[in-house]
Amino acid sequence: MKHPTDFFTIYKQTAWNKDIESMINLYDDDVVIFDMWATGYQTGLTEWSRAIKDWLSSLGEEKVNVIFEVISIHENGDVGYGSALVGYQAISPDGTILRSMKNRITIGFHKKESKWKVIHQHTSAPVNDELVAILDF
Repeated sequence: MKHPTDFFTIYKQTAWNKDIESMINLYDDDVVIFDMWATGYQTGLTEWSRAIKDWLSSLGEEKVNVIFEVISIHENGDVGYGSALVGYQAISPDGTILRSMKNRITIGFHKKESKWKVIHQHTSAPVNDELVAILDF
């Protein structure tokens, strides 16, 4: 990435195209991921790459439309961070939205050899009084 803002465009495109390698390329070798699903915490690109491959390979004929809202980016020198609301829509081959959800995302970036990479990513969702995630807010 030439700039941290590129993350949002590239992520959306790579998810839609199920481009595993381009998605993996967004992340640093030493990335730390706080994810909402299954594992919850992953370190290193090898581990995170498996999660990306599992996700994008599991889609079959479905596509994923990723919608980022309320994007905020701050950077200083070789360090930056961003945040956004991120919506995911599963789209059938005929264009029907099969299911959707929304998360919150915070991303830490660092620049290495003139390229920005994600070094930390944290996704979350608010919870209701029963401590159940609210995925449509």
